[in-house]
Amino acid sequence: MQRVLKAIQERKIDRVAAAYGVAAWLLVQAASIGLPTFGAPAWVMKVMIMAALAGFPLVLWITWHVAAPAHGMADEVSASLRRTDMALLGFLAVLILLVGGQFAYQLGAFHPKNQSNVIGASRAPVMQASVKPPATSIAVLPFLNLSGDPKKEFFSDGISEELLNDLANTPKLRVAARTSCFAFKGRNEDIRKIAQALNVRAILEGSVREDGQHIRITAQLINASDGYHLWSKTYDRDLSNILQVQDEIAQAITVALTHTLGGGVATPPKRPAIDPDAYRDYLKAQALSALKTDGGDAQAVSLLKTVTAREPSFAPAFAGLGRTYVHMINFHNRDPDLRAAAKAALDEALAIDPRNLEALSSRLYLYTLGWDWTHAATDAAGLQRINAHNVFTLRGLQFYYGTLGFPEQQSAALQEVIRLDPLSFVDLNNLASAYLDQQRYPEAATAASAALALKPNRPLTLYSLCWASAGMRDIEKARLLSRKLSSIGNSDASFACSLRIALAAGDLSGARKAADEVAQHFPGFFFGETDVGYFYALTNNYSAALRWLQRAYSHRDTTLFSLAYSPTTPPKLIQNFGWKSLMAKPEARAWQRAHDRVAATLARN
Repeated sequence: MQRVLKAIQERKIDRVAAAYGVAAWLLVQAASIGLPTFGAPAWVMKVMIMAALAGFPLVLWITWHVAAPAHGMADEVSASLRRTDMALLGFLAVLILLVGGQFAYQLGAFHPKNQSNVIGASRAPVMQASVKPPATSIAVLPFLNLSGDPKKEFFSDGISEELLNDLANTPKLRVAARTSCFAFKGRNEDIRKIAQALNVRAILEGSVREDGQHIRITAQLINASDGYHLWSKTYDRDLSNILQVQDEIAQAITVALTHTLGGGVATPPKRPAIDPDAYRDYLKAQALSALKTDGGDAQAVSLLKTVTAREPSFAPAFAGLGRTYVHMINFHNRDPDLRAAAKAALDEALAIDPRNLEALSSRLYLYTLGWDWTHAATDAAGLQRINAHNVFTLRGLQFYYGTLGFPEQQSAALQEVIRLDPLSFVDLNNLASAYLDQQRYPEAATAASAALALKPNRPLTLYSLCWASAGMRDIEKARLLSRKLSSIGNSDASFACSLRIALAAGDLSGARKAADEVAQHFPGFFFGETDVGYFYALTNNYSAALRWLQRAYSHRDTTLFSLAYSPTTPPKLIQNFGWKSLMAKPEARAWQRAHDRVAATLARN
């Protein structure tokens, strides 16, 4: 070994190694300063470091074989090198490569997804392509509560949401939706990372200090690419002028984005003063309604009734009341009086403000639930005319298209929603269902996995993932999910999952048994009469299927008629005399006319 070291010195390999190390270090240091200045992507720096590490043993090897040693030294060393010496040199080379590889790994060079678009709140699979955000895209982070009372946090949150909605009503802007923006509440995240997660160009942040009849709002609009302010201002006003302040802030932000980054904007009309106590109650009701619980809905309705009585010209309160009623109808109550109350509230909101997208989207949903296809079509067209890229518009349209038998348009609307609200569990879950309806099982599995990353162990999403897994013939995974559903007490979803597994395995008898189990556990949390009828149709039990579908017709199940256009519906069901008789009824014919009108419109476009 001593002779090897002597040969290294003779060939000046030690000097080459030192010189290489210094040169590589200087190059990396220079690159770390120069590359960001010219906007080079992060991977360029990582490649340079990896190249420097890999080049070190290569340079030493070349020097050993090329450098001329002293006379006679080469023969002497070659003759005296033993196998142990060569083994030691090989070990050292491998060690250098391993250390370099580990260093590169820690840098993230071998992490293809090291730049997640969901920070802190989730590690969900990416549901959208990593594209450059639109120039006029913005996210509104929850404003800080500086009122000195934690109980007033609903107020600062509410102001943030109202500003978000005002901005989202501007067709020129692309505004990240509430769910995703509020996922960063209380988190000390870098602005650039938040913007990357939400795919926006600018971030609005600020604070609210509310003290009796006075309010101070401080807002800053930040360009996420460089961290510089595009606009900032502090507003000290009487609380009765809060609506005007919101309009002023939204106007200033829109001008800053569209004028700085291209475009123009019209000045909105001034809004009247509002009773401060009524406005506080409105914001409280919005926070309660967002809980999506029976208790929250009941309290929200009570507060919103008070607000609408105090402020009969305040359209957002009527819209919020109608939307809360619709949620109660959809999940808890089919009382016709509740439908009438929802309709009255939404009609009043739109009479005051015909461009209120929240009210228009909720009324579209209500019309669709009631099979009123003519008025539903009018509201769907209105949403698209006012702002086709607003989340209220897109969510209303996805339900409308799904009900009328257009699963591709439904999933396209949901994809657009998720671009605006990438951390929305509900929309990801709905997208998984829409993909299942098109037999797009890999996409359904991705959407369901993304939803589960946000809210683990949600039964309906586990069911969607099970259905997708069975569709891809991943039977073992599907069985694991079925057992998990059973263990957490969701037997109807577990049996439906077992049905799909049995069909994938060619076990028709097992599938029929599972369909019977789903029917025996009806009503469950997930499935309506149409679902049960569909399950029976999959097992070729068409007589049982039609009995359930007749029940679905009697209860005006919104998903009933769209079975005719679902790729997953067995053709023999559609050809069955019982189904044809069902579709010959007046309400079914009205649905078919509505479907055909939408199909003609889509064909023209």
